[in-house]
Amino acid sequence: MSQQLPQDFMPWNPEEVKPPVKRKLKPGVKAVFICLSVILVAVILLCGGLFRIRTITVVSDSMMSEAREREVIQWAGLEKGMSYFSVSEKKVRQSMEQNRYLICQDVQKFLPGTVVLYVQERFARANVHVLGVTYLMDEEGMVLERLTGSMDDNLPVVTGMQTRDVNVGKTIVAGSEEQLDAYRRIISELVSQGWLRGVSELKVSDPDSLYLMTVSGYTVHLGTTESLRAKIGTVRAVEEKLRQMGHKGGVIEASVPAVATYTPAE
Repeated sequence: MSQQLPQDFMPWNPEEVKPPVKRKLKPGVKAVFICLSVILVAVILLCGGLFRIRTITVVSDSMMSEAREREVIQWAGLEKGMSYFSVSEKKVRQSMEQNRYLICQDVQKFLPGTVVLYVQERFARANVHVLGVTYLMDEEGMVLERLTGSMDDNLPVVTGMQTRDVNVGKTIVAGSEEQLDAYRRIISELVSQGWLRGVSELKVSDPDSLYLMTVSGYTVHLGTTESLRAKIGTVRAVEEKLRQMGHKGGVIEASVPAVATYTPAE
């Protein structure tokens, strides 16, 4: 049988009930909240377009026109307005490797929106005949073009090179590594001395007995690739003197550095 409780009955003492105590955040927790807030603000700024590419600069070892620079930027897959953080050096290199005339040396980024491309261009330096087909190569032996018509008369012809494989966009596979090395060394020196167009033929069949044929009709024996700078420099001076003297054709022996002898044509 239930009983009615007194009206003044209280199961607890109201004086013992205390208001909840406000707890303060620990310093470490507060720091975490601050970091999260900063990250959130950064994300908002990025989404708002603060870090966007505004300047793209091309630095090359050769003179480039503005039109050529725009082409390089397009091949790099870059354009103004894209996200700064979306620019990947690896992706830029992969994009530029699709153009066999370009070498991406470096990609640098500067906040808030600048990208600098360091580029080297490949240039045709010589003709080479393989099984009746003429190809253009750069000074490293990279095959740049397969010519359907006549060869480039402004560039020397490489003869005597044994080849095992020729593919446009790849380095020619020579039967002899010594032949390819001789080609690279001589072409590089001719370019360095500004005399590439003064040579009509480069014979590399024997790397220990290399020959040049000049545009003026002189046959030059260089011997090995040792001291090429002195040898080619001497040949240039001797050829100029021979032409002034009225000599035409003949052989210039230049296998000894800084020494040259001349045998007139019969």
